[in-house]
Amino acid sequence: MKGQYRFKKQERISSSRDFKRVMKLGRKIRSKNFTLFILENNYNFNRLGIIVKKGVGKATYRNRIKRLFREFFRLNKHLIKGNLDLIFLINKGCSISRYKDVEQEVKQLGILNE
Repeated sequence: MKGQYRFKKQERISSSRDFKRVMKLGRKIRSKNFTLFILENNYNFNRLGIIVKKGVGKATYRNRIKRLFREFFRLNKHLIKGNLDLIFLINKGCSISRYKDVEQEVKQLGILNE
């Protein structure tokens, strides 16, 4: 897939150092199913990190959650205000099962320019 809606490798937060920095210095916003950590970065693009612990559910459910959040980021990254590092920490007892659930809950946080 090419173009604006591609989820590029550089848009992923993959190092544990970056995860720790964002979680320590970033702003924390709690939601029903997840906690969002936000920190401004020095890049010209947004980056995404997702943490889903084993207590959330079976591997198939955890992987589905990650796919849904990546899809939301991929489709809406051009609407995010500023150049941010975003980390979603999924809470135990998460009840997300569809893309619409993710979309609705993240849009309520007010991080998108709509």
